[in-house]
Amino acid sequence: MNKVYFVNGFLDAGKTSFIQDLLEEDYFEIDGKTLLILCEEGEVEYDDFLMQHLKVVIKNIENEEDFTPEHIAELEKEVCPERIVVEYNGMWDRRNLDLSRFWDDIMEIVIIDSATFEMFAANMKSIMSEHVRKAYLTIFNNCDDVMDKMASYRRSVKAVNPSLNIVCKDKHGEDILQKFEDDLPYSLDDEVIDVRDDRFSVFYLDSLDNLDRYLGKKIVFTARIMKAKEEGKDIFLAGRLAMTCCEEDISLFGIICHYSGSDPVENDDWVEITGTVDKDYVAKYDVEFPTCLVESIRPCEKPAREVISVV
Repeated sequence: MNKVYFVNGFLDAGKTSFIQDLLEEDYFEIDGKTLLILCEEGEVEYDDFLMQHLKVVIKNIENEEDFTPEHIAELEKEVCPERIVVEYNGMWDRRNLDLSRFWDDIMEIVIIDSATFEMFAANMKSIMSEHVRKAYLTIFNNCDDVMDKMASYRRSVKAVNPSLNIVCKDKHGEDILQKFEDDLPYSLDDEVIDVRDDRFSVFYLDSLDNLDRYLGKKIVFTARIMKAKEEGKDIFLAGRLAMTCCEEDISLFGIICHYSGSDPVENDDWVEITGTVDKDYVAKYDVEFPTCLVESIRPCEKPAREVISVV
């Protein structure tokens, strides 16, 4: 089965430049042909001589209704490629596109222009969310002038896809390496880090990326108990619902709590929890995730806003 690189993003985000640079990389070189399916044309055009030299065959699909398994199969039969690269039209509906009907081995990449991220996030948030929901990698271009906002940009896309890998690049295409720690709405040096309400979404998303800097830290948060029936009273899930895109797009941000106290813990109770951040390892997914060693738990009133924001 051909390897497929599916590149999505809004017009002028930098998809064409990314694909052309990728094709020129030594590590990306192959012996056979590359089928490049082009679904839109931006300001940057592919170098015809370079594409010929790299054995890249470009096929255009101008209409969304023509992006079908049958048409794709025809193109593959005609070109007989060793791999496929798709430059998708960012305004086409990604929600109804089941890529597994086309291919098995897919790497989905989203290109975002940081300079226009806020505009698109405000006016086309549902479309942008679909761009990143199933992606493996997101590249933020032109980050130079918005580095003070990149922490919140990262949280916005991580809320939709927590496993998303994110790379930031400057206007020259060079990687920007930075720990996004300074924009947190709390201090990691506090004796007890207050992550109640909307700050819980920041803690949840940041701890998935940077678990080590939270280990051993004491936190306090407000959450609803979501205790699994098959578990004993000493372990339960506590969390909040978070709006990641719109009112129809709600995710659960939850943390496993280990508790040895005697106070009763019941499903759907609202509580304030104080505890120390620890971690567990899930061998099935080869991943570590944050947990909370509960020191105290007390009942509290249901918050005025049950659904928190991603800030």
